[in-house]
Amino acid sequence: MFISFKSIRNLEYERGHSTDAPTANYIQVPGENSSVEKFSSCSRDASLIAFDKRKNPIFDGEYLLNNKSICCGPTPITAIVVVHTDPHHFGRRQNVRETYGSRELFLPTEIRVIFLLGRVKTLEMQNKVLRENSQYGDIIQGNFIDAYHNLTLKAVMGLHWVSNFCSKVKYVIKTDDDAIFDMWRFLKQFHAKNLYVSKTIYGISKSRDRILRSGKWGIDKTFFKGQKIYPFKFCIGFFLIYSSDVIPALYRESYVVPFLWLDDVYVTGMLRTAANGIEIVDRGGNLSIVPGSSTGFKCLQERGDECPYLAVGSNENIFHVMWELIMKRNHK
Repeated sequence: MFISFKSIRNLEYERGHSTDAPTANYIQVPGENSSVEKFSSCSRDASLIAFDKRKNPIFDGEYLLNNKSICCGPTPITAIVVVHTDPHHFGRRQNVRETYGSRELFLPTEIRVIFLLGRVKTLEMQNKVLRENSQYGDIIQGNFIDAYHNLTLKAVMGLHWVSNFCSKVKYVIKTDDDAIFDMWRFLKQFHAKNLYVSKTIYGISKSRDRILRSGKWGIDKTFFKGQKIYPFKFCIGFFLIYSSDVIPALYRESYVVPFLWLDDVYVTGMLRTAANGIEIVDRGGNLSIVPGSSTGFKCLQERGDECPYLAVGSNENIFHVMWELIMKRNHK
């Protein structure tokens, strides 16, 4: 089905990590001075202990920036929002902090947010990231170039981080930085009704999807050789809700499942299949998801509380207008 793990891994590393631009010199920045084992909410998943002496070939914990104590505290964390973001998207990250990623807005329910970045190419940009992190303490930066073909590295870094520093959280909400999410609706219609089911991924599922061999999402013919259809279901990576027990299970499989740069196919398809027993629930009804910003905006604007969308695509121009519509339908 695959070419050898070693050859594809080295190929993608060279493509994703090589650059003609000068690369900044970095200093490893430790997390906050607190024991990650002090409180159960930020303790490590015990199932990973057996993997301590093995090096994960995709991501094994080499952080440039790591805020280890985000989930530490005496109160259980209900959800952590894990945002895949481009280092240059300062405005988008701020939008998330002020809205569905806000710790204060949803109290007494405890919400946390982290932003996943890779390595940048210039010292000037790194200093901007450092200043942002100094102010907010929510940046998780891995030691790999932040590039489209390295999205799987970023995704596996997220699995590693949650498994090691936030394993007792109830839900893990993975988003891209161009999404907007109705956290109130999620908490009222999902969490409050105790719809939690273990070993479950909620998202937009793709079944019998065609394998593209060219274009933006095209993969080499040596992957899934001779096949035209993916032999498993997977989810579009735009927006996902994981039951927390899924995260370490997926990370464990990344030790052995060959690398593929399409992160949604790799994580929710290949790793999920290898882990066995993890179900995909395609979201519908009052918890549906739509990536399109125009569709979501029109629905929120015209239907308000009757709009079924839990998460929609957005852009910086209409983000706050859409958030006002979300607040309006939740605070009549």
